[in-house]
Amino acid sequence: MQPADETYILYGALFVFLFLGPLFNVAKRLGSSKNFPPSKNKKNK
Repeated sequence: MQPADETYILYGALFVFLFLGPLFNVAKRLGSSKNFPPSKNKKNK
């Protein structure tokens, strides 16, 4: 039996949250200060 489209969307959303959650945390740790320095943005204005 094939699952309905709703279950695909549900599992897809769960997978996206479980995958992107840690990925964003790692990205913030590695490149928050290097790629997006708030001090430079304030100086440019």
